[in-house]
Amino acid sequence: MNRHWRNLAVGAAAIAAVLLGAACGSDSAEPKTDGSTPKTAAAASVDPKAGWPKQFHIGLFGGDDAEEVLRNNNDMKGYLEQKLGVEVKLTTGTSYGAVIEAMRAKRVDAMVVGPFSYLLAVQEAGAEALAVRLGCGPKEIPCKANPTAKPYYQSVVFTKKGSGVNSLADLKGKGFAFVDPASTSGHLAPKTLLIKSGYANPDKDMQTVFAGSHPTAALAVYNGKTPAGGTNESNLRNLVASKQVEACLWADGKISEPRTAAEIKKTFDECPNGKLGILALSDPIPSTPLAVRSDLPESFKKAVKDALLAMKDDAATVEKTRSWYVDPHEALGLKNLDAFYDSLRDIAKLLNLDLKSLE
Repeated sequence: MNRHWRNLAVGAAAIAAVLLGAACGSDSAEPKTDGSTPKTAAAASVDPKAGWPKQFHIGLFGGDDAEEVLRNNNDMKGYLEQKLGVEVKLTTGTSYGAVIEAMRAKRVDAMVVGPFSYLLAVQEAGAEALAVRLGCGPKEIPCKANPTAKPYYQSVVFTKKGSGVNSLADLKGKGFAFVDPASTSGHLAPKTLLIKSGYANPDKDMQTVFAGSHPTAALAVYNGKTPAGGTNESNLRNLVASKQVEACLWADGKISEPRTAAEIKKTFDECPNGKLGILALSDPIPSTPLAVRSDLPESFKKAVKDALLAMKDDAATVEKTRSWYVDPHEALGLKNLDAFYDSLRDIAKLLNLDLKSLE
C-alpha cells in the first residue's frame, strides 16, 4: 500500500463521525456590567446578511455540452437558493482556466472545478475550499449519502484490448488521449503515473493529444482513434452503464479502492478483445471541492458551507443532485481543508509544473 493510500485510508473511517453536521451556536444578551438594560434592540438591528452578494454566481466547466451541465446543476441551484435566501446564478466556462479567470475577475463567486484546478484558483483567484463533493454512480442506481464514501478517487490508464497495447511499456511511440491540460484525473495524475512508470517525458515518448472531455477521451480509445488514454474510474463506469462503451471493470464493482499489481494484471488479462481494459491506476486524488472567493463575507461563506454539509441529511436533494458534500480535514488530522490538497502540490513539484501554464 503506497504512502497516499496509507495517509488517506487512516482517516477515511472517521469521516462519517466528524461530518454529522455543523454545530449551532447561540447568541446571548450583553451582560449587565453597569446595571443598564442589555442592548437587545441594538443587537436586533444588526443585519446577519450584511455584505452578502445579492446574487451568488457559481462557475462550472461546460465540457462538451454546457446546456446539459447547467441542467444537471439546476437542482443544486434551487437547493442553495432555498438555504441561503439568495438568488443563485450558474455560468459555464469553455475550460477550467476560463472559470478560474472568471473568479479572478470577480464575475463568479464560487466554482466547482477539478481539484488540481482548485490549486490554480487558490494561486490566481484567491479561492477557498469550503467542502468536498461526493457523488453517486450511474443514474440507474438510486443515490443516497454514503457515510463510508471516500473523499478521493483515482485515474486510470486504459486501452482497448486487442489494440496491441498490453502494458505501460507498450505505450512508447503510441497515441495517447489526455482530457484537458488542467484536468487532474484526465491529465496531471495519469502523466505522473507514466513518469513514475519510467517515461521521462510522456509528451515526447508518446503521441499525446487532448480530447477535451473525459467521455470524449474514452470514446476515442474505444472507437479506435487512439490506442490508449487517461481518465478516471467513474467516467468508465458511467460510460459502461449508459452503454456507450464496454469495459472490464473490477469484479467487486467498487471504485476508489487500492488494487494490487497482480489484481490489475489479472483483470486486464481476462478482459476480452474489443473491451476497454485498465493498465494501471494512479495514487488517490482528493475529490473536487466547491470553492469560493476568499474575500466574501465570513458569515456568507459559513452559510454556504453549512448548506453544503447539510445536503447529506436531505435525501430528496441528494437523489436529485446525485451528490453531497463533506469536510474531511479534521478526521484526517489536517489543519484546514486546503491542506487536503497538498498531495497535489507534491505532484506539481514532480512535474515541475507552473500552475499558471494551465490557464
